[in-house]
Amino acid sequence: MSFTNATLVFLGMTGMMTLYVGGQAIVTGERAYRWYTAYALCWSCYFVVKVFDPFEATPYDTVVYGCCRVVIPMIAYVCYYSFADALLNFRRNLPVVYRLFQRTQAVLLLYVLAETGASLVWPGWVVMPVHEWLHSVVRIGVAVVSVIGIVNATHRRDTLVNYFLVGSSMLLVGALTSMVMTMIMPNDEDTGFGSEPLLYLQIGITLELLCFSLGLSYKNKLTEVEKATAEQALLLEREQRNVAQLRAHFFTNVSHEFRTPLTLLIGPLAQLIQENPLNSTFQLMHRQATRLLTLVNQLLDLTKLDAGQLRPHLMPGHLPRFLRGLAGSFSSLADSRDVRLLIETDEQPPTALYDSDKVEKIVQNLIANALKFTPAGGLVRFSYHYDATRQQATIQVADTGPGIAPEQQARIFERFYQSPQTVQSGTGIGLALVQELVAVLGGQVSLSSPPGEGATFTLLLPVSETSASEAGEAVLTEDNGAPTRPNNHAASLAQPYTPAAESDTGLIELPLLLLIDDNADVREYLRMLFASSYRVLEASTGRSGLAVASELLPDMVVSDLMMPDMDGLAFCHHLRHNPATDHIPVILLTAKADVDSRIEGLRTGADDYLAKPFHPVELQTRVQNLLV
Repeated sequence: MSFTNATLVFLGMTGMMTLYVGGQAIVTGERAYRWYTAYALCWSCYFVVKVFDPFEATPYDTVVYGCCRVVIPMIAYVCYYSFADALLNFRRNLPVVYRLFQRTQAVLLLYVLAETGASLVWPGWVVMPVHEWLHSVVRIGVAVVSVIGIVNATHRRDTLVNYFLVGSSMLLVGALTSMVMTMIMPNDEDTGFGSEPLLYLQIGITLELLCFSLGLSYKNKLTEVEKATAEQALLLEREQRNVAQLRAHFFTNVSHEFRTPLTLLIGPLAQLIQENPLNSTFQLMHRQATRLLTLVNQLLDLTKLDAGQLRPHLMPGHLPRFLRGLAGSFSSLADSRDVRLLIETDEQPPTALYDSDKVEKIVQNLIANALKFTPAGGLVRFSYHYDATRQQATIQVADTGPGIAPEQQARIFERFYQSPQTVQSGTGIGLALVQELVAVLGGQVSLSSPPGEGATFTLLLPVSETSASEAGEAVLTEDNGAPTRPNNHAASLAQPYTPAAESDTGLIELPLLLLIDDNADVREYLRMLFASSYRVLEASTGRSGLAVASELLPDMVVSDLMMPDMDGLAFCHHLRHNPATDHIPVILLTAKADVDSRIEGLRTGADDYLAKPFHPVELQTRVQNLLV
């Protein structure tokens, strides 16, 4: 076989691979496919002009031949370096090699411009000895840079790198063999088929392109696998989000079912305690019912955290006063356990934006936990400090209890985790809820517990200071700093409910009160609360309640939120869009105690919003305030 025929075979093989990869470049738009195509085309053009010399016997023969012999291989090497980066992502995985390749490409492009200019000015430049020496130096430099890239790529152990290494090695061996043979036979002496130097370069390029083609196919397969994996992960994430939302919806409904009987337990017990303040049995029952309510609320909060439904709701208030009130509410519990409760707080900032609901749950959990594990005669210290420069609140709860073992501290914030050394009862929910609520507020919580020296929990919470004028009149602030609605008139629950007064002329006509709840026991309990002071109407659904309200026009409506047929929100909406009933005040009772639900209820037209279980005196007072 002659060298010309071998060149035709080479062109046929490279042409087929180039057409296939070029088609893939058009379809996928991948950089690696484009640079492979450009690289293969450069070598095809080089051998067409080098071997067949289509410009022979033309005025352009010398210039074209010189450019073909020098310029096209250098451009091919530029494409090679770009292909290597696109295939193996040298920019991210091997930044040192990537920068070396970039500089080599810049040098080669400058060399190409210099060679092209010299060939145009001196047509015989390509055959001068100086040119041969310079061109050999450049080719040796390219080989050195390629070797450096190959050596560095070997540190990555994967199949794609292996395809690149084998292919590059084939080219390197073929190019070096061709260069050595050219130096041995500078006059192109033909001593047989194997004596043609360019033959070895053709073999090296063919094997290299074949390895690169296999590497591109393998990368395409990896891309498809990664795409399928990403789609599966996205689908799984979507399913998990849907499951979390369904679980949150389920727990909200279950919470409603728990809160309804708890309302019928805690409300009457509060009345019995008010009538029999010395009866310890009633107080014990009330504490346990309240504890059950706390557990229900914590489980519901954890479920909402999983579903991503808990968000910070910042309202203006006096944070130091609010925290003192929270900590001070544990004084009686501390006294009953013979534990000293020390409260230390700054007075700044006077007005700040914070989430009172979440801060309350965090602080209550930490103080209750500290009191539970502090022995009689011990100390629990609550401290608050505000850093105005960082706009950060630091809250610490420290106790003198047994502390937490070092091997258990890493797990103390895990859900449902309980220390095996702990003999106290618990659920393992409180501290997990604390950590996740702190994360929702954008803060941090940490634990310090040297052996035998108690435990100290430190909270770092971002708190934005604001002025009273910026707070506006939309939200008023009670003495404890918690936000409240303007129409509550700061009613004190300590005062017993006062029934309707009598005038000298006789009994004033009692107001007409409509009670709407799908639970008959709740309606009976509400009727017991209001029967002595109001004329009471009852309805078991929102739709029937709307019919009663439209016909009899009650002075006040107390309605449940979650009901079949028509819920409390829909009831409020229809009531407010009827000119005959849009003036009737409405109080919504619901198990949905979160801020979003309260805001939704108030926006729909409710005048007040009370979470179950409620204190009977509080409900009576709110009804009375709305009727004033």
